[in-house]
Amino acid sequence: MVRNLLDTTGASIHVETEAFIDKSTGISGSGPAYVFYFMNSMLEAAKKMGFSDNDSKVLVSATFEGAVKLFNESDLTPQTWMDRVASKGGTTQAALDSMDDNNIKDLIKDAAYAAFDRAVELGEESNQ
Repeated sequence: MVRNLLDTTGASIHVETEAFIDKSTGISGSGPAYVFYFMNSMLEAAKKMGFSDNDSKVLVSATFEGAVKLFNESDLTPQTWMDRVASKGGTTQAALDSMDDNNIKDLIKDAAYAAFDRAVELGEESNQ
């Protein structure tokens, strides 16, 4: 019954221990802000390239919507999708190589752990 209630406002999962609540904060609780951060960066890049505010919003929004739709409608992993989209020596591969060279993946994981660690700290503070 509780899960049905939670599912009315979004997806829910069953967790074995309370520790996973703090862990989920680092992924889905704070996660929308990570997506908006990435979107904001893409919006800024589009505007710097000369697109209008509206056209930038349309391009970025449609890109995210399309990617999420592809992901949700298949069993393919994000890595498989990246491999399918990126051609060797192409534009997408250049962007992915730039992200890899700048350790973006590790920085994103570090950010998720920072949120998780802070959730733990906040829980400990409230128990004192």
